[in-house]
Amino acid sequence: MKKWFVIVLALFFFAGTIFSEITISPTLSLSPSIDSRFGFLLYETDNASYFHTEGLQADLCMQSDPSAMQTKNTMLSVGGRYLYGKSNRSECNGVMHFGSGDISFTRDFYQVRAGFGAFTFLDEVQILRGKPRFFLYDSHGIFATAGGELNFSLFDQEWKISTDLFFGHGRVENGDMYYFYGRPDNFFIFGGRANLSAPYGFSLFTLGGNLSLDMSTQTNTIVGDCNATLAAFFLAKEFLLPVADTFSIIPFAGYVYLSAYGKTWLSSENQTYALFPYKFVGGHFDEDIHFFSVGNSLAIKKGGCNFSVDFLYLFCFRNTASGEYAYQFKKNLFYDGSAENGNLPLPDTAGIHIFAGNIEISYRFAVHKHLTPTIRLSKMIAAAILNQATTDFLHTAFSSYSTVTSSAASDSSADESHTAETIKKALLSGTSLSIKIAL
Repeated sequence: MKKWFVIVLALFFFAGTIFSEITISPTLSLSPSIDSRFGFLLYETDNASYFHTEGLQADLCMQSDPSAMQTKNTMLSVGGRYLYGKSNRSECNGVMHFGSGDISFTRDFYQVRAGFGAFTFLDEVQILRGKPRFFLYDSHGIFATAGGELNFSLFDQEWKISTDLFFGHGRVENGDMYYFYGRPDNFFIFGGRANLSAPYGFSLFTLGGNLSLDMSTQTNTIVGDCNATLAAFFLAKEFLLPVADTFSIIPFAGYVYLSAYGKTWLSSENQTYALFPYKFVGGHFDEDIHFFSVGNSLAIKKGGCNFSVDFLYLFCFRNTASGEYAYQFKKNLFYDGSAENGNLPLPDTAGIHIFAGNIEISYRFAVHKHLTPTIRLSKMIAAAILNQATTDFLHTAFSSYSTVTSSAASDSSADESHTAETIKKALLSGTSLSIKIAL
């Protein structure tokens, strides 16, 4: 990997040198760049989850005759990205490969863009070691995006509309979900976002999407499905302060709605697992969650240095949830044929608090007239304050396979080591470092 990275970097350097010194046209310029990033999703000494990405982009800009009454710019941008992710954690163990490409065309008052990509989890992905233990084999999928921007004048003011659509489809070729020989399959996701930038720094932002999937047996018999919908609306106001080159603060407030519905029905007829213990087992659930949200985006730019902080807070003010289950064991030498049905113990999530944020600092400097690196350090933060009902539900759900170790005695060196590991985990989890080189 390092060898290919050096080769690609060298090619970009020579390409940038050639195009910057040879005058193709007084109004034509090419700006290639390469972006490499490495980071931790969750860091622990023995099982860190990490990722790294490599990105390439080239911008071809054409400017109209400078002697004309009005100068017009046209830009064509083409880019690609590869991502490798790996998790050794006991809760989710696997390797992911992700590749994407995109293209955009910008001219004066409008832009159109499109993208495509594919991902795969090679071999086996193991989820929740212990019991229950799920294995998913050869998961893969594709996705596509399309969007654009439009700038226009209305009431003697400048407005801008930006929209993007997203579509994705995924498959899982094989799976073993504890007593169930099967897998979640046929992932379909469709969503979009829209942003209206209004005069005086106001903007209205909305996004939404729908996810659906099937539960299939190894014989491709559908035995269940799940559907989730997300909708969000935000209103923001930008404030520009006369500090540094750029100092902007964008507070926003909004509403987020999340709903989910699912059902499944497994029986000895649609299960090929010889040790499947039930004559039948099934159930369904229906849940609606409502959030109030506030946040803020701050950006400071001074020379080649940039600093930004993005913060989001969600408060669940309403939750309605219902669900039922039913099962009956087989009656044989191992099982007694007993049956039971009732309501699923879904928690009331009203009152929970969710925090998420991202801090980033970058510095851009010139090494050579054809080599301008940008170094970026970013840190993601996420936390939740749960109510008692949700805490009890998660404790019950996870206690059957969680492992807790304790010691009756501890010494100061062990405490210091634990403290050091906790600090290292807090600092490195969600942290990434990248370097972008523009030629």
